[in-house]
Amino acid sequence: MKVFMRWMLVLVMIAGCWGNSVAASAAPRISGYDTTDMYPVSGSAALLVDHAADTVMLADLPTGRFTKIPVSAAAVLDIKALRQPDKIILLQKSDINQVTKIVLSYQGRVLSRSWIPLKLADGDHVKWTAPAGKAKERIMVQNGNVFRLYQSPWRQPSVTYDAKLSDERFEYVSVIDWDFQGYPYLAVKYMAQGIMSEYYWVKTVNLYTKKETLFDDFITDVGVSLKGAKAEIYTSNVYDSVYNPVPANLVRPKAGDIQPYYQSVDIDRGKKANVLEGVFAANDDGGGWKTVLVNGRLFVGDLMQRSWSLYGEGGAVIVRNLSWPGEGAARFAGYAPERRIAYFLEYAAGKPSIAAVSIK
Repeated sequence: MKVFMRWMLVLVMIAGCWGNSVAASAAPRISGYDTTDMYPVSGSAALLVDHAADTVMLADLPTGRFTKIPVSAAAVLDIKALRQPDKIILLQKSDINQVTKIVLSYQGRVLSRSWIPLKLADGDHVKWTAPAGKAKERIMVQNGNVFRLYQSPWRQPSVTYDAKLSDERFEYVSVIDWDFQGYPYLAVKYMAQGIMSEYYWVKTVNLYTKKETLFDDFITDVGVSLKGAKAEIYTSNVYDSVYNPVPANLVRPKAGDIQPYYQSVDIDRGKKANVLEGVFAANDDGGGWKTVLVNGRLFVGDLMQRSWSLYGEGGAVIVRNLSWPGEGAARFAGYAPERRIAYFLEYAAGKPSIAAVSIK
C-alpha cells in the first residue's frame, strides 16, 4: 500500500509539472543551455543554434567573440564542419520544403548559397555528407523507421533502409536518434518502452553488406557517433530517487556500481572494444555523469563532484578530475591541444560567454 501511495504521489507531481509547463510555454523563453544546440566546428570554434532567440551564432572560442549568422535557427536541418579547405556546411529547410545549402567560413562569413531540389515532408530529419572519391554529395533522410539516401538529381533514393524493430517485451520500440557520416555505415538509437520499463538500444548497420548488430544492454541514455567503420557509444545518467524503489521493475544504474561510459564498436565485426568505465557517486542532491564527444575528445563530467575529465583517441587520458566551470552547468565546447586549453559555453541572464580552462 505504501508503494502504491508513493507511486500515486509521483503521478501527481508529474501532472503538476505538466500543468506548469503548459503555462510556462506561453511565456517568452530565455536563451540558455536547454534552448541552445551546439555544434563544435574545431578546437577553436563552435556554432550555437539558439531556439529561444531564433538565431545562429559562431563562437570564436579563444577570443570569446560571437558572430551572428544571417539564418533562422528554426529552419536549421544539419551542420557539418569540413577541413582542407576549412568550411562549414549548413543545411536549412526552405519556404517550399526543399533544402538550402549555405557554405560558411570558419570565421562565420557566408561564402555561398545554393538550393537542393529535395522535397521534404513533415517529420523528415536529414544529415549531409561530403563528396568522396567518385561519390557525389549525399543526404540521408529519416522519417520514423525509414531511412532514404539521396544524391543528385535528388528525385529517387539510391538506398532505402527500414530500421523497424519489435520486441514482445515492450509496447513500443522507437527510433529517437541516429548518425550517418557517409555510406555505407549507419547507427540508430532506439528507446524500448513497456509498462514502467524503459531501455535504450543501439543498432549498427553496414548498408552495403546488410550486416546489422543490435546492442540492447543499456539501462541509461546513450549517445552514438560514427567515425568511418567505427561507432562510438557513450552514456549519461542522472541518479534520481523517484525511481528507487518505485516502480520496482524500472532498471536504472545504482550509485556506487561500476558504470561503462564509453565503448567503441567495430561495425563490420559487430564487436565492442575499448570500454571505459568508472564509479559515480550520489547523495540527496543527486549525482551521476554526463558524457559528450567533441571533435574526437571525450568529455566526462561527474555531476555530484562537479569535476570533469577529458580523453583522446583510444581512451588516452588528457586530464582528470578538474573543477567543472559554472558549478557543473557549463557545456564543454572544445579543446585546443597545442595550447592545452579547454573551452566551455556558459550562460548568465540569457547571454552566452566562453570560459577557458588551462590544463597544466
